[in-house]
Amino acid sequence: MKLGAKIIISIMIFFSVIFLLGGYALISYFYELTMEREVEGAIEQYQYNKFVVQANLITKGEDWFAGAADGPYDISSMASDMNGMVAFLAMDGSVLFSGFPAKTDFSGLFAEAEQDMVNYRFVKINNRSILMTTGIVAHGDAGVYLITGVDVEKIQLQQAQIIREFGAIYVTAVSIGIFLIFGISYFITRPIKQLTAATKKIAEGDYGERVTEGGSDEVSQLAGNFNRMAEAVDEKVQELSDSARQKEDFVANFTHELKTPLTSIIGYADRIYKKELPREEQKKAAWYIWNEGMRLEALSLKLMDLTILNHKDFCLQEVKTNVLFRKLAADVEYLMEAKGVSMDCTVEPAFIEVEYDLFKTLFLNLLDNAIKAGAKHIRVTGDVEKMPEGTRFTMQVKDDGNGIPKQEIKRITEAFYMVDKSRSRKQHGAGIGLALSDKIAQIHGSRLEFESDGRSGTSVRLSLKCRGV
Repeated sequence: MKLGAKIIISIMIFFSVIFLLGGYALISYFYELTMEREVEGAIEQYQYNKFVVQANLITKGEDWFAGAADGPYDISSMASDMNGMVAFLAMDGSVLFSGFPAKTDFSGLFAEAEQDMVNYRFVKINNRSILMTTGIVAHGDAGVYLITGVDVEKIQLQQAQIIREFGAIYVTAVSIGIFLIFGISYFITRPIKQLTAATKKIAEGDYGERVTEGGSDEVSQLAGNFNRMAEAVDEKVQELSDSARQKEDFVANFTHELKTPLTSIIGYADRIYKKELPREEQKKAAWYIWNEGMRLEALSLKLMDLTILNHKDFCLQEVKTNVLFRKLAADVEYLMEAKGVSMDCTVEPAFIEVEYDLFKTLFLNLLDNAIKAGAKHIRVTGDVEKMPEGTRFTMQVKDDGNGIPKQEIKRITEAFYMVDKSRSRKQHGAGIGLALSDKIAQIHGSRLEFESDGRSGTSVRLSLKCRGV
């Protein structure tokens, strides 16, 4: 059974029971209250009639009852002065006078009567409800049973009318309630249905599916949490897809990087082996074999470095930034002159924690990458910045080289990925330098951030925790 149907049925059962119990209690209370008032009125009538009888006993004497039984006295004239239907019975149970319909049975009434007590009972006479009160009227040694009757059929009919009207109101209220509850249930369950549909689509592979958020109730909060969960799942799936693609690209690129030098090595070695070559051609072939072998050696060393970085813990030591970068600039001064590249290095003094050899490798890789991109001038800066998470030292390496296309920036730290493959291979690049640099940045608690428009150079930023001098 669906949730909406459960809500409708549960609410309808609850309110139906409450409505019925409330109606029953209200009708019963009204009926009992009305009947109590009728009983009080009937007793008052009885007391009045009793007073009339006692007055006649006083004026006519105790022999009046005997005379009424033998016929000299007409009780009917006295009954006309009384309220309601009345009947007089002698102490032996014989009827002296009755204003009730013929064949009315009084035997069960006077048998329970007691002096100075008034009894009442509801009886059915000719299909009408009659409230009959009974008591003994005595004077001296004489006495008579006095029975007074009040027609309460109208109360029974009134109660039946109330029950019918309540039934009509109940049916109307339940009918209206069904529509209202159905509407409420629809609005309550609609977001849940949307969530169900969204989860089904996500289960089928549509990880971009989202639900509409609105309001601040629990269902809206659930929708918001669902969207955040879906975004997290989408990101994880994208990460897994990217990881799988990177692994495939890694294998393909690695195979290609091995195939090119191996082909050259095998080709020139086969040429030397099968042919008698002049000395100059032998030296040329040997040089190609040596060159490609060095390239393979560099590739294997970089792969070894990348593997070590993933499985080794490094101890970071605190150093002063101006001292560190002065030493790094001195170490690369010869390289800059050899390549015909100028470099400016300006940093603010601060203390940062680094592993010197790894940080030097990162620094050299960034400069080497800029030189391979055709840069003629490189500017290195280091600024101390106040940020919400604390004081940070931001290193920036900016060059005026060829730049990196925007669509390529997010992939340049992947192993073997090269923006310009032909240029990189001519310069003995294998596309591992930036992957190593980014891994070193992660070891230092940061990431490399690249900016470039693809035409006028590249800027690389690295942010590290620091403390002031």
